Amino acid sequence: MLDKDPALMARCLECDSRIYFERKPDVGEIIVCPECETSLEVVWSSPIRFGWPDDEGERGSGGPVNLDEYFRDLDNEETETEYGDDEEDERY
Repeated sequence: MLDKDPALMARCLECDSRIYFERKPDVGEIIVCPECETSLEVVWSSPIRFGWPDDEGERGSGGPVNLDEYFRDLDNEETETEYGDDEEDERY
């Protein structure tokens, strides 16, 4: 039996089985686990890491998340919810 390169292996997020590659997969590539048939998206290629594919069909960039934008968006959502025009803030 041929030795398999551990750098070309990742584990399924659903069933934890090992998935081996002949070549390094591309970020954004969709892989189907041969054991449980779950669709997985390659989000990092070195080392190979999977994520869940986006349900709307849009694929993530696989790159880092801009946390400043993420928290700014979160703050905006909370502000709109907590301090809407129709509500008065009773803490003041």
